[in-house]
Amino acid sequence: TILKTLNREKYTVPESYEPNVAARKRQLEEDGDSDNEDATAKTGKPKTEGEEDVEILPVYVEARKLFNSHEVLPDSEIELKWKDCQPEQLKAFLVDEMGFNPERVQSNIEKLQKAHKTSKKPQMRMDSFFSLKPNPEADAKRAAKRKAEKEAAKKQAAAKKKKGKGGFHKKK
Repeated sequence: TILKTLNREKYTVPESYEPNVAARKRQLEEDGDSDNEDATAKTGKPKTEGEEDVEILPVYVEARKLFNSHEVLPDSEIELKWKDCQPEQLKAFLVDEMGFNPERVQSNIEKLQKAHKTSKKPQMRMDSFFSLKPNPEADAKRAAKRKAEKEAAKKQAAAKKKKGKGGFHKKK
């Protein structure tokens, strides 16, 4: 199905797993010349007049070239905007042309529309996804620690008062 919609002018699809073999077989069948058979017997490759020696590359090399050396548009030419989806056209394409399940397409269109509505709000902060759960044990420990610290501070203050007023004073 993907080969039916492939732009064959832009992307060439090899006729067999061994490139140029199918084309040469067809050419031999059409020509039927004994000269070609002699050239084939000598070199293993059929030649025609004006044909240059072309190195035969395996299909995986051609596929690798297709993926590694693909056309890329510059950033200045690309403008991405998320707009409302067009449910009728989307449904017509997915269900009628591609054969998807209509119920699943409809439910996913609704999800897409809901996501678009929620994205109009400002983006949420990361910490809004996480909430602290109350921990009564930790709260009790913290309260006990605070209480102990206050009592220790009171004891230190009382010890300072008993010790003396401090500062310079006459000896008795």
